[in-house]
Amino acid sequence: MTSSRFLTIPAVVAGALGMGNAVARAAEPTTDELMKQIEQLQTKVQQLENKQTAAVSGQQVDATVTRVLEDAQKRSQLLQMEGFTAGWNDGFKIQSADGNFLLQPYFQFQFRNVTTFREDVKNGDWDTQNGFEIRRMKFGFKGNAFTPDLTYNFRWATDRDGGGVFLENAYIQYFFSDDMAFKVGQWKDNWTHEETTSSSMQLAVDRSLLNELLGGGQTDYIQGASLIYAPRDGKFRAEVAFHDGYNSDNTDFQDDPGGGGSGLVIDGSLGTQGTNFGVSGRFEFAAMGGWREYEDFTAMGNKEDLLVIGAGFDWTQASSNNVYFHTVDVQWEPASVAGLGVYAAYVGAYSDFNDAVDDDFYNWGLLVQAGYMLNDRWEVFGRYDYTSIDDSLAPAGAEDNFSEVTAGVNYYMKGHAAKVTIDVTYLPDGVPPSSSIGTDLTGIGFQGTGNGDDEFVIRGQFQLLL
Repeated sequence: MTSSRFLTIPAVVAGALGMGNAVARAAEPTTDELMKQIEQLQTKVQQLENKQTAAVSGQQVDATVTRVLEDAQKRSQLLQMEGFTAGWNDGFKIQSADGNFLLQPYFQFQFRNVTTFREDVKNGDWDTQNGFEIRRMKFGFKGNAFTPDLTYNFRWATDRDGGGVFLENAYIQYFFSDDMAFKVGQWKDNWTHEETTSSSMQLAVDRSLLNELLGGGQTDYIQGASLIYAPRDGKFRAEVAFHDGYNSDNTDFQDDPGGGGSGLVIDGSLGTQGTNFGVSGRFEFAAMGGWREYEDFTAMGNKEDLLVIGAGFDWTQASSNNVYFHTVDVQWEPASVAGLGVYAAYVGAYSDFNDAVDDDFYNWGLLVQAGYMLNDRWEVFGRYDYTSIDDSLAPAGAEDNFSEVTAGVNYYMKGHAAKVTIDVTYLPDGVPPSSSIGTDLTGIGFQGTGNGDDEFVIRGQFQLLL
């Protein structure tokens, strides 16, 4: 560009001088006039060069913009082809536009304060214990892959006594027809409604004493495979599972290192051996209402009647010893009494021993609870359960019948996702000591006296679900 400029100027000057020779015959221009003409010509040349430079720069800009737009269009087409969306919809979700892929991370946090008062523990005096704990901190992923019919659920929890992380849920479920599915992996043994209802969806701060002594607190998680009948809009659903035996989570294929026993259904000498196998099942009939309202025990937000009747069992064998858990329960939330939810259950465990001892035992219990929404935020609730232990299983002179009376209030800041629960429990017979039942009841805030004396428990909890 610079060299053409210096070539152009002399040419222009030469032309001007040639013209000047022609005109000189009539009138010779002065030197000043020639200089002005040259300056005018230089100005015109500079203007032409500026226009040429601007034209080139404009072309470069246009080319750059075109390339950017083409790249953006390609990326946009790629996103449209994949069609993934992300956002908050009853939880944070990443989902493909066709719905074939869904990833939903989730978290559960329960921070709790517990105060217990136990009669006649310290030389005839009352014993008081108080403190804070992170009762539950869980995290996991759930969703579907390749098709909405293939779902998964992977969840881990932290141990409140040390903070170690361990696996809880790890299963996949596939609907191979409109009504039928199979499930494989590790999950909560699905035979009792109170235990399989999430700990985040309970009325009280935690599940009942009956549940911990005879129900799902004993059977816990299992590893196996199940067949499920669950029509999309049906009134009846069922699941039957074949597994490694109750409480067999996070074990390998061997029988001997398998799940431990239950203190009340298999005593200490027999409960330490592994389980051979187990079969469990649950059957539910929704006489009124749908399954979504059945996921918790509160009638919050219900617009129609709910009445579900359920029954379940678990048969586990260890060596030649057999334990048969069973339950019948009903949940009722009438639309005519808006905000009222009622649940009742019978739970039993029959043990048939054939190894170290040749005997059989039967333990049973009853539970009833109710909650009532005062408005869209506040709920009051009450619960009573009774557990009867076979006389021959209870230690000599120890109490073998236990009652729990619990009352409390829920404040729903954002449904179950953010709520505060406060309850008070009276245990007129105390609770069995852990040494005699093989079960640690401090998880629900109960300590036990072993002498049948009174125990009072005050619990407060904040829950956050994401």
